[in-house]
Amino acid sequence: MTYHFDGDVAEKFGTDCATFISHMQYWIAKNAANERHFYEGRYWTYNSLSALERLFPFWTRRQIERIIRDLKKAGVLLTGHYSKNSYDRTTFYAIDESRLPIHQTVKSISPNGEMDLPDNGNDISPNGEIIKEQNNTQIEEESNKTKISKAQQVVDRYNAICTNLPRVVRLTDKRRRAVRLIHDKGYTPEQLDEAFRRAQASSFCAGQNDRHWKADFDWLLNENNLVKVLEGKYDNPSSSKPPRKKAEEVEEW
Repeated sequence: MTYHFDGDVAEKFGTDCATFISHMQYWIAKNAANERHFYEGRYWTYNSLSALERLFPFWTRRQIERIIRDLKKAGVLLTGHYSKNSYDRTTFYAIDESRLPIHQTVKSISPNGEMDLPDNGNDISPNGEIIKEQNNTQIEEESNKTKISKAQQVVDRYNAICTNLPRVVRLTDKRRRAVRLIHDKGYTPEQLDEAFRRAQASSFCAGQNDRHWKADFDWLLNENNLVKVLEGKYDNPSSSKPPRKKAEEVEEW
């Protein structure tokens, strides 16, 4: 079995945590594709410590517990209990993508179930050795990359946080102007992140409304809408429940 991790995440949290994050992202993305385990505005996956020991045979239970503890403390790993049986205390896991480096997102899952990882992802072989598939040309290309524009950074943050909303696939001139206008009016990156998080957690913004309309990047970058989201106008009522799911297939983990 081959294990992957993102270089930027490993630099910030260490290779153990980065490997664990990558594995969780795969299963969360798969559940999102199948519309399974959607609670409190995000998709989750679950597993027991015993199963995690089998999935990561090169770690002890104590190491796995430390990784989970460290990621929870950093705010990256979220945990909850969503089993229908109140006596079942199975732990569900989710990733707060906004806590990760900007480029660290799982792009897609191919039809055969393989995960499309970021270009700088590294492999870990079964014996624990890191395989770096990088040649001189790749290093040269990295060194020649220009700094990401502010507009692209905002798009990247939106795509990383708002996984329930339509994804931005192209940064148009109109969107560049919208981002520049928002920045010129004094809105900070932290405020935009907060708006994205609120929209991501909002059932209304995610399509749970009479028109089945979903908020998107362009709508959020409209100042009138941005202010309403920041002020909590689209927050879920305290008594709201997660959307009803379709009949679920057997969960793999």
